[in-house]
Amino acid sequence: MKKQWSAVVLGMLLMAPIEQISAQSVVEEVGKGSYSLEYPPIDFDSIADPGYAEQQQEPPEHIYRTENVNGPMPTNRWWSSLSVDRFSNNHYPHPFSVKHQENGLNVFYDAPHNVVVHENAEAGTWHITGAISTDFTIGHSATASFEDAKVDDFSDWYVSGLLQDGDAMLRLTYGVGSPYIFAEYEGGHAEIDFPIEPQVWANQGNVIGFSTHDNKHYAVYAPDGFDWQLQGNKWENDASFISVAKLPGATDELLHTFEEYAFSVVRDSRAEYSVDHDTGEVRTVYSVETEAKVPGAKEGTIFALYPHQYRHLAATSEGQLLEQTIFTIRGDMKLLPGNEFETTLQYTGVLPSLPNVGTDTDRLHGYLQEAQADYPTGQDTYELGKYLGKLANLAPIADQVGDEALGDSFRDELRVQLEDWLVATDEDGRLKSKNLFYYNENWGTLLGYHAAHGSAVRINDHHFHYGYFVKAAAEIARVDPEWANDEEWGAMIDLLIRDFAGGRDDDMFPYLRMFDPYSGHSWADGLATFDSGNNQESSSEAMHAWTNLILWAEATNDSELLDRAIYLYTTEMSAINEYFFDVYDEIHPEAYKPEIVTINWGGKMDHATWWHSGMVEKYAINWLPLHGGALYLGHHPDYVERAYQELYTRNGSTDWNLWANMVWAYRALTNPSDAVSQMNAKIDDYGEFNPGDERIIERGSTKAQTYQWVTSLHALGQVDPTVQADTPTYAVFTKNGERIYVAYNYRDVPTTVTFTDGHTAQVEANSFYTNATDVGPPIEQPNPGPNPEPNEPGNGDQHEHDHYSVTVAQDHNQTVIAFSPTAPARYVDFHYRLNGGDQQNVRMNEGNGQWHYSIQGVSGGDELTYRFTYEREGPQYETEWYTFRP
Repeated sequence: MKKQWSAVVLGMLLMAPIEQISAQSVVEEVGKGSYSLEYPPIDFDSIADPGYAEQQQEPPEHIYRTENVNGPMPTNRWWSSLSVDRFSNNHYPHPFSVKHQENGLNVFYDAPHNVVVHENAEAGTWHITGAISTDFTIGHSATASFEDAKVDDFSDWYVSGLLQDGDAMLRLTYGVGSPYIFAEYEGGHAEIDFPIEPQVWANQGNVIGFSTHDNKHYAVYAPDGFDWQLQGNKWENDASFISVAKLPGATDELLHTFEEYAFSVVRDSRAEYSVDHDTGEVRTVYSVETEAKVPGAKEGTIFALYPHQYRHLAATSEGQLLEQTIFTIRGDMKLLPGNEFETTLQYTGVLPSLPNVGTDTDRLHGYLQEAQADYPTGQDTYELGKYLGKLANLAPIADQVGDEALGDSFRDELRVQLEDWLVATDEDGRLKSKNLFYYNENWGTLLGYHAAHGSAVRINDHHFHYGYFVKAAAEIARVDPEWANDEEWGAMIDLLIRDFAGGRDDDMFPYLRMFDPYSGHSWADGLATFDSGNNQESSSEAMHAWTNLILWAEATNDSELLDRAIYLYTTEMSAINEYFFDVYDEIHPEAYKPEIVTINWGGKMDHATWWHSGMVEKYAINWLPLHGGALYLGHHPDYVERAYQELYTRNGSTDWNLWANMVWAYRALTNPSDAVSQMNAKIDDYGEFNPGDERIIERGSTKAQTYQWVTSLHALGQVDPTVQADTPTYAVFTKNGERIYVAYNYRDVPTTVTFTDGHTAQVEANSFYTNATDVGPPIEQPNPGPNPEPNEPGNGDQHEHDHYSVTVAQDHNQTVIAFSPTAPARYVDFHYRLNGGDQQNVRMNEGNGQWHYSIQGVSGGDELTYRFTYEREGPQYETEWYTFRP
């Protein structure tokens, strides 16, 4: 249908010249900016690529919703296909997976035996997939053929869908993190159909406990006096209300426990947050309001908590957890009965830029001057956004090298580009055909044209794209606050923010369009019409967006937005660490070998990208762009080292196939000396900006920022998330056992920043502060590979064996282990414990027959115990344990 509509439009364009539309009545002015109230007159004739032309359309016109749902329509939800498909596609209210169909609601859930890990070695991809099948269908006695399914209600993490056929209506309420599905009937009563007859293990008349043929456990509940009639594969109940529960086991005790809340329909769900600005503590209370369907039904529900929630559960809620857990592809969910629970997370600060410490100022200045020749790689909201983002990163770096004129030139270019996009009309007052925003009232969304990656037709990626625009605006406002006034350009920037991260009760935009309060992270696809549900690939660009909201809020002194942005940043960070990175090594199956999930879906996890990519991109798409809010990537150094080593082992060398600078930047989080060496060996092979050649520098990055990032981290040390500050713009590092503090002051007067370890800093107006003393550039050395060969032991350790030798060398707080087998080994695995902690297991890197690995943070008084596993003369061989004390 879309293609036919496109053909009509293109045919009309061929028959008549394009006429610009008068903008007198179709443009809303906002300060000095404006946006269109009508779909703009896109010049399709000027677009050679049909696929790109298709991107310039509008979202679907029809929204499947009842009269109960009005105002701006939520998109980017796990349930969004319900609003655009006649019924819906699969969606994943974990622990369930459900789908509205002509005959009712298809119900399924994944058990461990349903999950498959698959490698496609030729494509370099991995997949963790759950099954898509049917355990049973919740139907209606009066019809087997509903007309459609519509959104009838929604809240923060619940939705109600209405299936209707004339007078026959079935209202289904369910939510992510709920082990219940509630079904309400009009014009008939409940039916449940099974493809394979289940095993009934408890029958109390109105309450049935049963298991499917593959041993998955459920219960169905009806009010007293309404007994189930079981007729093989079809069950019926005359009640106008039933509920279905997914049980963690087949016991009478669980049947009774879940019955306590089986008649309490969830009517509202809310996640309310608060931020303590002295300590950085972010508290979130998850609560539900329920309606009793039978007298005496218990208020509340049973929550199924994801790992990112129960790992940070407030002490007041921990004691309520049940013993049982429920398996999902996102890890085991823990069960907590009641009407609310609370989590506590720690905000760790962001910066407008890293400070210039440890850099060669002349060299950095040269790279900054080179960057003036960069240009946009496209004029859609994403490619133009990436250009804005990198200029906004360069400006504060230029200021710090003392060339404010160069910094101003970057900001001037930001102004030119932004102000063009923030006005919907041309010089003659006519509506533009590109570089403008259009408000689609049907959906309640602001669409930028030209669009890309489904940002208009599917309402995709708005946080990714518009986050770069906010980054640019925040950098201008950092030095020119008047530009950000509402009567200037600030109100238009706020409008962009409201589109992708709006507050409650906004009459133009839905609440937090991109963000899922219960799942703890964003969803990138607006419509979610995939078999595997919704998805998000570049979690790092979501973090970039939330960082930029914090910077904009600081620059404009918007306290309400600041709290919202800190909540988004901190919560998404906790989910990324669990589901993308699995920093605690508890979620991804053992058979899954990559150390990252590149795309998270409702029903699967992929180590793959939306384009044909090499191994670096499958990691770095969740690292980019570099910015002052990306230090969270280094909060778990053991994981960072694990991820780097897995990438290096698969690559086989430090000759990275693409985006080398992103690997150097990531490497600098745990081994900045190695990162400096790798960078120095390659960075100057990149000459004039060439977006078609990204082997060394990713097109949204620059040599200047790469050099500043790597060398600054070499001077600052490892990011330390254990210390907070009473300002939102700060960072803390540890080097050689000493803490280094960084802060930025947006105010026009000096301020005192207090850190939670007692350190205080007097920060001058509109300035950076750091107590770093090692401000000289790192010594340039030849690139030794990912793990430098150890120095002579000295303060080290050495062991000789008939079949191998071991050397351990200590260099400040870096411990370098070398293992030399007498016969060639195909692999060497290094196992170690530091101070009796958890055992770490990593694969070592080989060079000329010697295997190396380095550990950060081992210092005097520590004890390192270790051994090796390698293939010797056929069988796997394990060495004895050794102990090293520096």
